[in-house]
Amino acid sequence: MPEKFIYSKYSIVVLTIVFLLLVAALGRESYFNYRTNQEIEKLQEEIDEMQKSNSDLSEMEKYFQSEEFLEKEAKLKLNLVREGEKLIIVKQEENQPSSEDVQNDTENIPNIQKWWLYFFGK
Repeated sequence: MPEKFIYSKYSIVVLTIVFLLLVAALGRESYFNYRTNQEIEKLQEEIDEMQKSNSDLSEMEKYFQSEEFLEKEAKLKLNLVREGEKLIIVKQEENQPSSEDVQNDTENIPNIQKWWLYFFGK
């Protein structure tokens, strides 16, 4: 009797359904495992980027606390000098146009006029 049940149509159908369910469960678990591994890799990359950013910020903090930075800022913003140094302030004359003004003026001139000025002067 057990041999008849094993070779019967019903048992083959039941075994086929059970096999398909097992394959579907295995596929779903494999996909879930794949997605989890991708998420882990993505998070690891973010961790690496944040560690690099953290180390960069630590280096900047060290620089901002250094004597070199403090001296530079004191000289630039407070016009302080060390003993033996002299402070020289260079002022630009107001009647001379700056290089930016000259460049802006030449940008508004038509190209043919620029060539004329280049070859024949003003």
